[in-house]
Amino acid sequence: MSPETAQLTTNNSSIQGSPDGPRGRESDFPPANFELPESIVSRKSSMSEALTASKSPGLIRRLSNRASTFAGRRRQSSITAMSRDHSSGPVIMRRRSDSTNTAPEGGRGAFLSDSDSENYEYYRDESAVIGLGVDGIRDFPSTTASISSTIASSSPGPGPVIPSILLQGTPMMKVTRKKKKLLTFVLENEAAKVSWDKNKPSKSFYIDDIKDIRMGPDARNYRQEFGVAAEQESRFFSIIYAVPDKSKGRAQKVMHLIASDDQTFDLWTSTLDAISKHRQELMTSLSAFHDKAVRTYWHIEMSKQFQDKPHAEDEEDIDIVGVERLCRSLHIHCSSNYIRFWFLQADVSRSGRLNFVEFQEFVKLMKRREDIKAIYREMSITDTEKGITQEEFLDFLRDVQNEDVESNRSHWEGVFAKFVRRSKSKEQALQDAADGGVPRMTEAALASFLISTFNVHLRKTPAEFTLNRPLHEYYISSSHNTYLLGRQVAGQSSVEAYISALNKGCRCVEVDCWNGNDGKPVVMHGRTLTSQVSFADVMSTISKYAFVKSQYPLWISLEVHCNPQQQAIMAQIIKDTCGSKLVTQPIDPSTEQLPSPSDLLNRILIKVKTPRSFEDAMSMEQLSGRSRGSSLSSPYLRPTQPDNSTVSAGLLPPSPYVRSNRLLISRTHFKNSGSELDSLSSSTSDSEGLTEVDPKSKDTKGKSKTSNIIKVLGELGVYSAGLKFHGFDTPESKAYNHIFSFMENTFDKNSRTQEDRRAMARHNMRYMMRVYPNGWRVASTNFDPLKYWRRGVQMVALNWQTYDLGMQINDAMFAAGTDQSGYVLKPKELTEIKMIPTVPEEAGEGHIKRERKNVNFSIDVISAQQLMRPKGLAANRTVDPYVEVEVYHADDKEKDSKGVVGEGGLDASSKDGLSGLGAPHRRRTHIVQENGFNPVFDKKFNFDLTTKYPDLVFVRWTVRCSSDGTSYSDRGFPLATYTAKLSSLKQGYRTIPLYDSNGDQFLFSTLFCRIKIEPATLIYVNGPQEQQNINVIKRVFNRTPMSPKPSVEQ
Repeated sequence: MSPETAQLTTNNSSIQGSPDGPRGRESDFPPANFELPESIVSRKSSMSEALTASKSPGLIRRLSNRASTFAGRRRQSSITAMSRDHSSGPVIMRRRSDSTNTAPEGGRGAFLSDSDSENYEYYRDESAVIGLGVDGIRDFPSTTASISSTIASSSPGPGPVIPSILLQGTPMMKVTRKKKKLLTFVLENEAAKVSWDKNKPSKSFYIDDIKDIRMGPDARNYRQEFGVAAEQESRFFSIIYAVPDKSKGRAQKVMHLIASDDQTFDLWTSTLDAISKHRQELMTSLSAFHDKAVRTYWHIEMSKQFQDKPHAEDEEDIDIVGVERLCRSLHIHCSSNYIRFWFLQADVSRSGRLNFVEFQEFVKLMKRREDIKAIYREMSITDTEKGITQEEFLDFLRDVQNEDVESNRSHWEGVFAKFVRRSKSKEQALQDAADGGVPRMTEAALASFLISTFNVHLRKTPAEFTLNRPLHEYYISSSHNTYLLGRQVAGQSSVEAYISALNKGCRCVEVDCWNGNDGKPVVMHGRTLTSQVSFADVMSTISKYAFVKSQYPLWISLEVHCNPQQQAIMAQIIKDTCGSKLVTQPIDPSTEQLPSPSDLLNRILIKVKTPRSFEDAMSMEQLSGRSRGSSLSSPYLRPTQPDNSTVSAGLLPPSPYVRSNRLLISRTHFKNSGSELDSLSSSTSDSEGLTEVDPKSKDTKGKSKTSNIIKVLGELGVYSAGLKFHGFDTPESKAYNHIFSFMENTFDKNSRTQEDRRAMARHNMRYMMRVYPNGWRVASTNFDPLKYWRRGVQMVALNWQTYDLGMQINDAMFAAGTDQSGYVLKPKELTEIKMIPTVPEEAGEGHIKRERKNVNFSIDVISAQQLMRPKGLAANRTVDPYVEVEVYHADDKEKDSKGVVGEGGLDASSKDGLSGLGAPHRRRTHIVQENGFNPVFDKKFNFDLTTKYPDLVFVRWTVRCSSDGTSYSDRGFPLATYTAKLSSLKQGYRTIPLYDSNGDQFLFSTLFCRIKIEPATLIYVNGPQEQQNINVIKRVFNRTPMSPKPSVEQ
């Protein structure tokens, strides 16, 4: 970083997508188990902080404190620290709201616009989009360049000026819950880290690990929480960063600082932000071998080699050691023989050293995409030497990429012209124009297009769209224990978790409220060792970030454990912080149907248990009973429809139990059984009928408890009045605005029989339901969301802080197109009622036929680009990768991969102990030895499955590393993964982003695949015997009320 250059400064250096403007980066889940330069993704747990924050004096706490104290004495590996000190930059993508970020956020974010109205300056200056240098390397885009490489607006300059005072160190006050301590903070320029004790490597953090810098109003909740005076707000800031962790891969930590004066405050916040941005841009450009970045690297190397002494340019050269050092700093993991081979090819002088021209040739050779050559030859039908014509390009888009060319032909013609123009020098372009030649796309230009944002792998969100079906007809992106950053037994509660979830598009967050010692409610996980945070801070944060990612309605699921006095405070805080966004009454009192998401744009809904008002009246109505013949719980009792016809559940007439213009604001108390273990889950008393009791009490088991929600708070549940479950035939279960909430274990016990499952699905066609993880999931793991989506559950709440397979499928569910709104329309089979389906002419004697869809698709795993080294890999070994492709679907095939037939590669289907979601159908490629840089697999996989829900089929790519170069193993974390919903994927040749084991996208690691999906075809499969069918019909019309099963086996 040259001191002669102008300093880059910003006044806003937050990394989150703050609604107040470009204030920072999206707080994401911690990156993965990789180490630098082999990886940068190893972090430190916040367990000890959570334990410290807890006031529980129990034995577990004492043992945990000893363990955490011992762990705290372990220093960071000096080897890891030294290797990170020589890294050129980060490997994890930092999504900034104030940068030109065009990379896919795991399907969670928008891509750069590729309309014809784009400013041409973008194409002239944004070399990263097509992987071509701006100063003359007009050959091939980088092997490692991907859609993620478009993150930089242009090739970065030499970097920001680092104020000398920061290099020398400045005193600042470090604030913790226990004390304030004056320390000297030093910015170590070469290592790109900040330290406050050079003798202890753990007393530092790397700038590449900074996730956010909060200041001013954005840090006010922290300032107030830590008792910092208001007059110091202008000098108070919080740095959120990742820390090493031997067990969990990555954790988040927040450091709170008070600068001594305004100038010191400005210097630190602006410089850290500028360095962080520059290093990401530099790493992106270097990894893509952009010419400016290559020239910059060359000058830096020569300055070191000649120790800044005057010299002639023809004296400058670099040996194989220097080239290998460059590759290591860029995380290019391939064998030395591979690098040496291309080094010798570029060394035309045979001197054993490369001058700058030869070094450029080395870069050119490394950039070639051999895997794209066959595609180019197949496309260039008329003349391979000259290139691809415009018509050949459009045919490729239409026939292979499955793009709708005709609806916007001028756009694609413009794309072709731009890539042709960018692949040639100005002189060549002028000469071609003078000769009147037909414009042709070269192999380099084709490769550039295939890795650009014009060729993304997921469907894009339309510029305008509406979601006009009732709320209960959508799946809603939902979070459980949203306030936790870690495990639900001893994790840390923080507003950061809400910011992270909302920035990723979550539309239902959970707030677990308890009595605060100062008379003000707090948010925490009760009966555990978790820390707590102010309810007012949580609500302020939710209100602020509610519609950063999606303008569609946000649900706040309240779990209330507060006394009436603090409940009243809660209600007032909600009203004050949410203001006009809060829904306090029905938007259309004349209807008894839930509104649509589009009716509630930028509105906040409260989900809360109903108050005790009208409880006696409802109890009397329930006790009066009703004849089975008049039951409306069965949607089959409707006006006669022809066989096989459907009627939308949203248009069904309301139950007569729901009086005109009346909302459910009360509920009946029912007896049930509870489990002490279940009390670990924050939502056990939400509405499923479990008892809220003191787990230490011996005489409380089996005792029931009525709702203690006060009226002023309960009335906020306008469209989501929480009920304890007592069957689907109770009068209150017919109120259009009620919602049942089940813990997964209770849901399973209430859906064991076919009749139970039908009743569950029928209920969810008209009313709302939420399911959340069991309390015994102390590590905050997740269940399989498909299990509950196939039953029509709208709110399948997951632990977003844990990026396991369940969360990966959830991410994929809401990743593309209109799904990014956080609302996905349920399959019509789960929103429309089939009227006694029979197909007698096809059924055959004694059978009926069931309607199913046959889905066929293929995935060609062609190659990978710049994979990371796994943690612990021996220094003398490089990466030996292979790729697995798995298929998950929503049909009821628990712990069984049948239903999916696959061809190609090796069949690796088996019980997957790591996922906990049964055994998907899995295929795998061969192992490519000693090449993590650009391995070519070229393996085609064909899949065929029969399913009731073709829109609920998911594909997961997993990149693994062989332990010895010859054997396969499922042990340990994979190198990278990516999961997508099949219906979200675009067809053809696409570049697939890769994520680490904690959900952070790698900056340049990708897969290159071809995807082909055939239209689903309708088929009929054999149903049960005729007698069984008669029994089913009999149960449908004459079933008895479904009573809740106890949460614990009796």
